[in-house]
Amino acid sequence: MKKLLLALSMTALCGAAVANEKATEEVNYGDPTASFTTLGVSASEGGTQLNGMIGLGSNIFQADIGVDNKTGDLNYRGRYFHVTEGLGYSVDVLGDANTTTALAGAIYKFNVTDNIKLFPMASVGYTKSKDTVAGATSESALGQAGLYGMYGFDDGHWIYANPKATYHADSKEWLPQVEVGGGFMILNNASIGAKIEYTGESTKKGLSPKEDTVAWLQANYYF
Repeated sequence: MKKLLLALSMTALCGAAVANEKATEEVNYGDPTASFTTLGVSASEGGTQLNGMIGLGSNIFQADIGVDNKTGDLNYRGRYFHVTEGLGYSVDVLGDANTTTALAGAIYKFNVTDNIKLFPMASVGYTKSKDTVAGATSESALGQAGLYGMYGFDDGHWIYANPKATYHADSKEWLPQVEVGGGFMILNNASIGAKIEYTGESTKKGLSPKEDTVAWLQANYYF
């Protein structure tokens, strides 16, 4: 009887381990609503960032701290994200020494296929900035709408595109942006990736008088 109970216990433990391993493998780190913990670094020609995230079930905390490679100026982004079945809510605060922006919004997850997922998103917020030359301060309410689309490969790799547009109520103009990129799992708990951020001209050419493109390389370790 003892041998039978021991065999059943070992079978249950092995089954639980396999289930946990399978659940871990099913997490695609390109999913913006997935809950996991990671530490990473991002680098472009003009800047370097330290990226961190802690996933505690439905509650996700993110922090990015960046530095301008030429001037040494710091920038930051902090985010709290709450995930429910298919729907998530977030609060973001980001900025630098002269600008502060706060956003609150929602994102919804659609599974088109097992590999293709779409995430429509919308946010509202507020931004305040100081002109260091003129000494004047400007502020505006914000509205932002976007769509994050991704393809998650069976091996855990991913590619994505995230077009979005931000409306500034004070100047009554739209700023279009798009981010495309992907990640490649080099180990079960590590990835490398790249992304390109494109900012177009604003509708009145006040916020962004010319186009801008920034390419980033990334590396992440997952816990």
